[in-house]
Parts: sequence; structure tokens; C-alpha cells
Amino acid sequence: MLTLCCTRVVRNRLHLPAQLPAPAPASTRLGNWYVHLARFGHQQIVLATSERCLLTVLLPARQLRASIENSFRHAVAELLTALQLPPQIVSRELAAMQPISFAAASNKRVLGSMSDFVRQLDYDLQQIADPLHLSLRLSDTPMSAIGSDATCGLPYEVARDLLVSYDTSQ
Repeated sequence: MLTLCCTRVVRNRLHLPAQLPAPAPASTRLGNWYVHLARFGHQQIVLATSERCLLTVLLPARQLRASIENSFRHAVAELLTALQLPPQIVSRELAAMQPISFAAASNKRVLGSMSDFVRQLDYDLQQIADPLHLSLRLSDTPMSAIGSDATCGLPYEVARDLLVSYDTSQ
């Protein structure tokens, strides 16, 4: 089970009720994901960020209502594969994402990190158009929200540790 914790603008776009239940504990290694719609002039991009490692995928905003679940799973699979994780680990994480439910975004650490990613995207969009390459760039951005007191962590390293350590402990 996975919960997509949506900001107000995404909840409105998806026509979700004003009152949503609290997010259920995720059965995935990367935890629940936070979803936000960012605007860059006339361009709109949906960011989905893992609460446990801040790994972020980008989704098309145009067909958000009709395809969020499929677009999200596809983007996560594509990013994990690009990070060279073994296929069985990618498959296991995707299988654990069933079913998907929705909740309101509430984790301020994740939301603040997403704001940092939006600022970075504002610059990167001038040079990079491919959503996967933008996601890879974000996954290699040092983030204090996942580091120790003395260092910053990289989302792709934390994601790899979460996914691979689980695989070797089985």
C-alpha cells in the first residue's frame, strides 16, 4: 500500500475531498510519496517526492487527473532502473505500491525539500527538457533533510540503501 500525500493544488486538480484520512503506513521501502504541482511560467510540472529518501520523479501535469497512478508508477520504475538498481528490486518496490490511496500533504520536512527542488528546477529547465534527466539531477542534489547533523545526504544514495539493504536482509 502506498499513499500519495497531495498538496492543496493537486487535491483540487484531482477533485479530491477537502477532508482526507491520514496517510496509512506504506508497504514500500521508499515510504509514502508527496505530490505537488509547480508552475514555471506557462509550463506546469508535477513533482512526486519520497518521504523517506527525497527521491523525486516528475510527471506530466496535462493529464494528471486521468493518469496519476500509472504515470507515477512508470516514472518511479524508469528512475530506479536509470539508477541501475536490479530489476527484482524495482519490481518488488512497484508491486508494494498497490493499492494507491490519497491523503493531504503534512510533512513539513518533505514539503520544504520540494520547495528547494522547485527552485532548482526553475534553473535546470532552461538547460534540460527530459523529465528523467531532471529527476536524475534532483536525485544527485545534496539535501540536509536526509543527512546527518554534519553532512547532507543524496536522495539516490539513501534510496539505494533503503532498497538494497532490505533485499540483502531477506
